[in-house]
Amino acid sequence: MTSDVDDSPPPGTPGALGFQRTTSWLLAGAGKLVLQRWTGMLARLELTSSQFKLLLTLDETGPLGQQRLADLIGIDPRNAVPIIETSVAQGLLIRQVDPADRRRRVLELTPTGRRRATKLKSLSAEIEDELLAPLDPADRIALRRMLHALLDASGPHS
Repeated sequence: MTSDVDDSPPPGTPGALGFQRTTSWLLAGAGKLVLQRWTGMLARLELTSSQFKLLLTLDETGPLGQQRLADLIGIDPRNAVPIIETSVAQGLLIRQVDPADRRRRVLELTPTGRRRATKLKSLSAEIEDELLAPLDPADRIALRRMLHALLDASGPHS
């Protein structure tokens, strides 16, 4: 027996319209929440998203050449130069000539850069915990797995 009762949310409430219940709309809404918190965190620390990637990459890998770093964080090597220069000026990085190849520059975090990377990891984890609080641990793992599958299927991403 079917019911004639409409169980959709009343007009004017979130999710009331069909498109607001689609996966793409929900992913976009979740992405917007993450982006708002993440950009707020970066603004408070006076960092850009590229500096975020740069600091966390060097924290994880140790010293790298400029070309390799640009490849890992997904930016054109020419665009990396101003990001690196800004980070050096902020005391976050040391840029040195590679003794094995004087044409090559090697980047390394300063103690200030390492502290900033540690702070970024901590704040990022707090944001993730806050946003995913409604999910139990198994759902968080499943969400991460599904997001990886979606992104991996769409090609390279940084």
